[in-house]
Amino acid sequence: MKKLITLCLFSVALLFNTQSITAQNTLEINAQANIKTKELRKIVKFEDSKKQDVYKAYQDYGIAYKKISSNLTENTERFEKINTALDERLKNILTEEEYVLYLKYFRDR
Repeated sequence: MKKLITLCLFSVALLFNTQSITAQNTLEINAQANIKTKELRKIVKFEDSKKQDVYKAYQDYGIAYKKISSNLTENTERFEKINTALDERLKNILTEEEYVLYLKYFRDR
């Protein structure tokens, strides 16, 4: 009986630990999305109304990147795909002039 209770407590402890790891990854992704949005805003100077859309685009990019980041050498095609998806999303959000600035400063590095 003691072993069963110990096993249950151990399982619950692992469950809580997994949730905190997932939350930490989400916090890191959100922080990175916030930083990238601010960097882009400094250079491109887009309107406040576009800020949330740009943030969401970077957040989705961060989630997709996190899934493949452990093995980028085997996932080069997927990496290119998520970069292209980010570019397309930003192209839809930003004006043509703003998008050209984005490409110049953030993609030509």
